[in-house]
Amino acid sequence: MKNVFVLAIIAIIGITVASCEKECKCPQDVEKTLTSQPGPSDGQDCLVSYRETDNGLYASTNMNFNTDLAAARWTYNSDNAGEGSTRTYFRFPQLSEIPGDAEIKSAKLSLYGISSGVAVPLGNSSYPGSPYSSYGLNTSWLKRVTGSWDETTITWNNKPGSTDANQVEVPASNTQWNYNVTDLDVTQLVKDMRSNNQNYGFVMQLQNEQIYRAILFGSSELADATKRPKLVVVYEVTE
Repeated sequence: MKNVFVLAIIAIIGITVASCEKECKCPQDVEKTLTSQPGPSDGQDCLVSYRETDNGLYASTNMNFNTDLAAARWTYNSDNAGEGSTRTYFRFPQLSEIPGDAEIKSAKLSLYGISSGVAVPLGNSSYPGSPYSSYGLNTSWLKRVTGSWDETTITWNNKPGSTDANQVEVPASNTQWNYNVTDLDVTQLVKDMRSNNQNYGFVMQLQNEQIYRAILFGSSELADATKRPKLVVVYEVTE
């Protein structure tokens, strides 16, 4: 009789524990991934350029029609425009989909090379056998933009500022065309954007803006979706 009583008590405790486990929804840290590779309808990127002797024409022109993501310093003597520079502003609006209380674990940016260019018609300047090797490498910076902008109105003249804090190096190219840079660690830059509540994106510019240096990638405007910039963010939330 005692054994039966003990077994009954154990059964009751077991049922109670199982019931509590079902009802108890304890907070848990969950790791999630956001992959953003926007296209023409949801991407934001635009070149800005200027020429030294074109009476300010390029500096005041919005270049949203251009499908290149590039940084360059070149000469445009055939147009009587002297030397000129190009930078590219780009951002990922989808970052807003990450909850405000999420912890960013990592952020990796990939840029993909293309086989022809509009703003940079001769391709990358750094590669074995390049006629421009003596002018130096096309190593570039990715910097965090500190002011608002829109791809349909941004120009060299009205471009927002940027900060050198936590800037990330884009390595010099090793081929004239189709040069890919994958999994650049931009974790701290993305964290900075979120901590300041300012997702103004990145600007890519040459580390040394001297002539005959150029680096070229595809933008979100490309028809080939695999060549568009891609950002992969791993973050953790409590649910």
